[in-house]
Amino acid sequence: MIPYLIVFLFVAVLYFQKNETKVSFGFYAVLALLIAFSGFRDMIGGFDVYIYGEVYESSPDFIKLYMAFEVGFKTYFLLLKNISNDRYFMFFFSAALMLSLQFYTIKKYSPIVYFSVFILFCKFFLMSFVYLRQGIAMGIIWLSLPLILDRKYLKFFLLAGLAYLFHKSSLIFFPMYFIANIKFKNLNMFVISVVALIVSVSPLSAFILGILAENADAKVGVYVEKSGGINVFYLIESAVLIYLMLKYRSHFYKTKFGTLVLNGLFGYIIVNIMALTNASFLRFGWYYFVFLVMALPYIYKFIEDAKFKANFKLLIFIYYGFVFFRLLFAFDDGDFMPYKSIFQDFRRNGQWELMEYR
Repeated sequence: MIPYLIVFLFVAVLYFQKNETKVSFGFYAVLALLIAFSGFRDMIGGFDVYIYGEVYESSPDFIKLYMAFEVGFKTYFLLLKNISNDRYFMFFFSAALMLSLQFYTIKKYSPIVYFSVFILFCKFFLMSFVYLRQGIAMGIIWLSLPLILDRKYLKFFLLAGLAYLFHKSSLIFFPMYFIANIKFKNLNMFVISVVALIVSVSPLSAFILGILAENADAKVGVYVEKSGGINVFYLIESAVLIYLMLKYRSHFYKTKFGTLVLNGLFGYIIVNIMALTNASFLRFGWYYFVFLVMALPYIYKFIEDAKFKANFKLLIFIYYGFVFFRLLFAFDDGDFMPYKSIFQDFRRNGQWELMEYR
C-alpha cells in the first residue's frame, strides 16, 4: 500500500501547486516516476498481464499466428524481441511508450497540465498495467488532435489507422473528425444524452455491445451477459458532467479548440451513459478520455468566483482520489495489491499468481 500512497501524494502535490501555466521539472519527474512504477512492477493487474507476457516470450511464428492480437501489436512485439526476449523488458518499454505519448498530448494542449495529469493518473494509470494494446492505441490516436483541427483528412485517417492496428476498439474515435466543429445546442446535447440513457437501460445496450465486441474487441463479448442494474457511480458522474457541459458550453464554443474539447467531452459522456448497465462500455470511452482531462481544467479557468473555484478544485481532488483508491482495491478483486517490483522476491498471493512462470 505504501508505494501507491507515495506515488499518489507526489502527483497530488503537483496538482495543488500554484504554478498553473508553465511545465516545470515536476512534470518530467512524475512522468519518470510513473514509468518506473509501472514498468518495473511484477506480474500485477490481472489475467491479461500473464497472457501478454506468455505470448511475448513465445516464438516469432507463434506470435504471427496468434489471432487475439492485431497485426500492428504483433509487429510491435516482433520488433521488441530483436532487442530482448524478456517479458519485463516489454512491460517497461510499453509503459514508457504509452505514458510518454499520453503525457505529450497533455503537455501540449492542457490549459493546466498538473490538473490534467492528476485526473489521468487517478482514472487510467492503474489500467495501464493491464491494457497495453488499448493504452498504446490511446496515445497514438490522441496525436491526431491537431490533424482534426487543421482538417487534414488523409493524415488523420493514417494515424487513426495505425491506432486501429494496435487495437480495433480505437475505431470508435473516428467519428470525432466529423463532429469536431459542430456547435451543438444545449437542447441537442440534452436530448441525445436522454436517448443514450434510454438505450443504456434497455436490452439494446447488450445488443450494441455485442456488435462492438464482434467488430472491435472479441474479449468484450465475455462481459455482455454481465449487464443489468444501473451503476449509480457512473450515473452521478454522467449527471455532473452533463451539467458542467451545458453550463459552460458557450465558453468552449468561443474557440475552435474549445469546440473540439467540448464535443469530445460530449462523446465521453455518451459512452459513460452507455456504461450505466455494463461497465465494459468504458473500454471504448478511453479514447475520449483525453477530452475529459482537458475540459475539467478549462472549466476551472472559466469559473470567476474565487470561493467556488477553490471548492471545485478540491472536489475534483476528492472525487478522482476516491476513483484511484477504488480501482486499487476493487479491480480484479484487488489484484493490484500489494505492489511488487521485479527486484523483490515474495509471494503476493494475487488472484492470477497461479499463472506465474517463475
